Amino acid sequence: MNPDREDPLTADEDEYEGYIYEEADEDDDDSDEDEGNGHENVEDIENDEDYEDEDEDEDEEDDDDDDEDDDEDENGAMSLAELFSGAEGHPNMIRQLLMLMHSGQSANGFLTHGRRRQRTPSPIPEPDTAKGNELLNSGEFGRVDSAYIPSKDNTKNVAQKLWMRQIKPRSINPLSIGESIIPDNPGKVVDAYEESAYSGQYSEDGSLFASCDKDWQLRIYKTAGDKLVREKVIQGIRGRWTITDHNLSLDNHWLIYSSITPHVYLTRTAADAPDTHHQLDFSTGDEDYGLWSVRFSGDGREIVAGGKGRIYVYDIESRTVLHSVDAHRDDVNSVCFAEPTSSQVVFSGSDDNLVKVWDRRSMGAGRYSTPSGVLVGHAEGVTFVTSKGDNRYLASNGKDQKMLLWDLRMMHSSRDYRKLPPSLDSGFDYRSDRYTGHKATKIAGDCSVMTFQGHQVLRTLIRCHFSPAHSTGQRYLYTGSADGNVAIYRMDGTRMRTLDTSEAFQRHTQSPHKTPYIARDVSWHPFHPTILSSCLANHFSYHEVSGGIVQHSFSEPNDTEPETLETSDSEPPPARRQRRRFLY
Repeated sequence: MNPDREDPLTADEDEYEGYIYEEADEDDDDSDEDEGNGHENVEDIENDEDYEDEDEDEDEEDDDDDDEDDDEDENGAMSLAELFSGAEGHPNMIRQLLMLMHSGQSANGFLTHGRRRQRTPSPIPEPDTAKGNELLNSGEFGRVDSAYIPSKDNTKNVAQKLWMRQIKPRSINPLSIGESIIPDNPGKVVDAYEESAYSGQYSEDGSLFASCDKDWQLRIYKTAGDKLVREKVIQGIRGRWTITDHNLSLDNHWLIYSSITPHVYLTRTAADAPDTHHQLDFSTGDEDYGLWSVRFSGDGREIVAGGKGRIYVYDIESRTVLHSVDAHRDDVNSVCFAEPTSSQVVFSGSDDNLVKVWDRRSMGAGRYSTPSGVLVGHAEGVTFVTSKGDNRYLASNGKDQKMLLWDLRMMHSSRDYRKLPPSLDSGFDYRSDRYTGHKATKIAGDCSVMTFQGHQVLRTLIRCHFSPAHSTGQRYLYTGSADGNVAIYRMDGTRMRTLDTSEAFQRHTQSPHKTPYIARDVSWHPFHPTILSSCLANHFSYHEVSGGIVQHSFSEPNDTEPETLETSDSEPPPARRQRRRFLY
């Protein structure tokens, strides 16, 4: 059982949240903003005046005062024992008391002990650039040329390369230009939502962009260059809490979406198509829970989904579940196919810290099946898995604040994995806690190829992806972050770009202060240097806009300034040069 999630079948709908879940304090009247969000701010205790006074007096206390503190601790322990004895027969009260003890918080004066001192997060280690450069020079991630092998071409900028391409067409590789044109600005808010935006992805050909939000709305946009035109808004069938995932078919005709129920809904994307939602039942008669991830197969005939410890393969034509496999010991947060045009190999990532590889051809008809391989490396749960599309490399985001690159040739067999020591439950809750684990430590049996660190995988299930093959050769990995940034990493582990979505929302609302947002999902256009990030408001602060889509493009820094900042006092543009005419 995942301690981060409550049982979705027994949880009250108003108390359960699949991604960001907090228990509201009914007696908390201290903050109007917290009441408006319906969440208790777990950081409020940091600003409590009593604790501030204790911290100031702590340095001035002498040995005599320490004796008084010991007496207070004894009294606190006695009052806690009396409180537990009075809570017999009330399991909910005991559960709440245990949660308060674990978090070191004080509620309504019941607990008198001091707060537990939190560990300082460990520093981010330097990336293994030597191993990363070896990957870049292997030819598996785009071209091997002057970008990483010193030569004269290293001094040419983008304009020179474009000019050389015209006068000597075969002297410049097209990827050399695409690799240099990377989105480099905080961007602008192209569509603001009344609710949190949970996911958004370009279609395979880049002609459409689909997004979903917490208000059960799915939006279909048409892309024209770097323009985004909203074409259709689909009101989804309400399930539990929110839409957990959605996916476009390879031909862009169909869209599927899931919720915290055993049902997936299939609908058309065309603007003139009727809003008909076909219900696909993934229940198998056993304990069926919500679905956290859904993906179309390349031919559009099958759907793979991840639920509570299981992965499902569903045939759309026959409306039957082909496989329902007990794949993991905890929630399966993400599933995907190894290749966009094939449905034979499936990847799955779970809260049990593992990424597993499944071959459809070796799956049994029953609920028990053996994976083809196990990828070990994450110390906390896996939030997302994505394939490079070559049936060899994949990447995953984890709650241990790491994005890992995997090579299928390095995976463990099921027999070898059982020989490894079991992983320990740290009790870390990514929805409210700071991660204090050692970022430089590798767990036993780590078979990852490369580690990328510096972004935050907190509050919600942050997603990551490979950069497009056509324009960048998939030389980069990029991910959202809980601090509102979009991080772009090169394969050697170094961060190439940091795009701040919170700055884009600040310009959109014209606010004097920058409020934090979370970049939950990101999508890079297959052919243009444009990234769209799906963002939601950080519930620990007040926001005028709950979420939306931010567009990041390749441009000069001055191009990101909003038009509202221009005034009549600004300097006039330089006069155009007049062509001289000769009369002879």
